[in-house]
Amino acid sequence: MKNYMLMFMLAGSIGMTSFAQSDSLKTPMAIETLMLMPKRGMEDKFEAAVVAHNKKFHPEGPHVAGLRKIEYGPKAGWYVWVQGPVPYSSLDNPLAKEGGHDQDWNSTIDGMIEQYGASGFMNYNADLSYGLDIFRKSKHYETWGIDLKPKQYYRFKALCEKLKKVYGSDGKTAFIVLENNLHGKDMPDVAIVWSFDTYVDWQKDPGPRSTYEKLYGAGSWQTAMDEWADMINDYNSEIRSNIQ
Repeated sequence: MKNYMLMFMLAGSIGMTSFAQSDSLKTPMAIETLMLMPKRGMEDKFEAAVVAHNKKFHPEGPHVAGLRKIEYGPKAGWYVWVQGPVPYSSLDNPLAKEGGHDQDWNSTIDGMIEQYGASGFMNYNADLSYGLDIFRKSKHYETWGIDLKPKQYYRFKALCEKLKKVYGSDGKTAFIVLENNLHGKDMPDVAIVWSFDTYVDWQKDPGPRSTYEKLYGAGSWQTAMDEWADMINDYNSEIRSNIQ
């Protein structure tokens, strides 16, 4: 399995807890991310400092931001600072030094960071996603970074359209779809995010097979899984916690 950077979704990675928008949002929105590794033993202070910074400079609007921690997966131990979803125009107008933004980061956070990792951004697909309000309240989420086979996005899109209806019918789990606007051999083409609150719930989750077959008929779940296996090269999963 490729070791995808999974530096985005997300949503994981992902600014979903700060979403002010609804599922019906049609304006293209970006999710900007930055990987951060705090110094050993300073994780709690680091979290508190980033949360305070976000509340001061990124509480809402075009620069809204949050913080996630990667609990399990290839990047376990890293944090993801997430801005978004925001209009693409916000990327043309970063906060930078405005109102002491950079000075605050440098004086309260930078000294606790051992390493800055990859940065990037993904497109939030509102048409294929469901349950932002559910995600906003969730404690954890699982994210899959997916490497599609060439020319298979149309099949991925069709499956996600069905899954959105399935999760919407069930009404318990957020289902978020992100698309990578940058290309690289170690970058996922797309990402999917599912919310959950406890690891017991996560362990017991068999997937939406029952609801899927109620909507699309007996045997449709296996057909969907066969489609999935045929359209992807591989995927890499992570479990993250919503710090803010």
